[in-house]
Amino acid sequence: MKKVSFIIVVFSFFFGFSQEEKELSYIDFNYFYGNIIEHAPELKPIIQAHPTGFVFSWNKKKIGNSKFERIFNYPDFGFTASYQNFHTDVLGEVFSLYAHYNFYLLNRNSKNQLKLTSGFGLGYATYPFDKETNSKNWAIGSKFVASVYLKLAYERQYFFDNFGISAGLTMLHYSNGSFNVPNLGINTVAANVGVNYNFDNQITAPERDLEPAYKKNKIRFGATFRTGFNESLINGSGLYPFYTFTAFAEKKLSYTSTISFGTDLFLSTFMKDYIEWDNIQQGTPVETADWKRIGIFVGYELNMEKFSVIGQIGYNAYYPYDYVSRIYERFGFRKHFGNHFFTDLTLKINMFRAEALEFGIGYRL
Repeated sequence: MKKVSFIIVVFSFFFGFSQEEKELSYIDFNYFYGNIIEHAPELKPIIQAHPTGFVFSWNKKKIGNSKFERIFNYPDFGFTASYQNFHTDVLGEVFSLYAHYNFYLLNRNSKNQLKLTSGFGLGYATYPFDKETNSKNWAIGSKFVASVYLKLAYERQYFFDNFGISAGLTMLHYSNGSFNVPNLGINTVAANVGVNYNFDNQITAPERDLEPAYKKNKIRFGATFRTGFNESLINGSGLYPFYTFTAFAEKKLSYTSTISFGTDLFLSTFMKDYIEWDNIQQGTPVETADWKRIGIFVGYELNMEKFSVIGQIGYNAYYPYDYVSRIYERFGFRKHFGNHFFTDLTLKINMFRAEALEFGIGYRL
């Protein structure tokens, strides 16, 4: 009954919103059937079935005159609701809400489209880890999780009047950024089929602009401060604050692309107690109690006007205590305020294991 109620509420919200924004909008509904990626041995005992679910989206067509829209082939912006059933007593179900972009990879006016959808949001897990009632769920450690949603699909709109069809592949990722452990995270890759309905008649998009010719841009320097709370690998050890100081140099290659190189100083305060605990467990204390880490990284930023997507891969050059992995990754979003200030929301990962959800503020010269 809870599932049905959730679906009705979400559908009513999106449908009502679509009616208000009737012009240049459409909805789509996809059913998926997939497999869980076994990225850690602890997951093998709890992967018992193929997950299934649905993805329901409201999409606003962005066919305007902004430089961003012209260069990125007039993407859609919208909101997505998803439901996933893992069909196991250990993993339960997850309900999620996202904000998303649809990027069209072919001619925008073609009847047949190849579309890439990228979304970020929050999920609610019905059966997370509990040391008494669900001690085998090493994938999801809390009821609320961050979620990333990717879909690559063939789509044909206006296949029959205003109805269309689609089919493709979907990936869903859930993790809580180590706010609670265990938190291995879980990834599903699935095949999906769906239908869509347009609230407007078919229109013709303007010609897409080509990427502006390369022009020489100077190297800029900047700094970022990131913070938040996370927990060590010890279940029930509690949340500790962390502080990350970053210095970087970046060069804009074009309107859409920026590359960067920099260094991170990681001050994760949970490491103090974790080192003491690990020494007791091992019975052979390590020679150092130094809990600082210093990494070097290279990064890429996809610029979309005042908003951008960032990705970085780094290596801990100063690593006095072995914790999960020397290699780390960072993915997330950046909001620009003018030409100098920006804020970040990023997820730091150590080789598939999420370490922290970071909130950052930065300045570039």
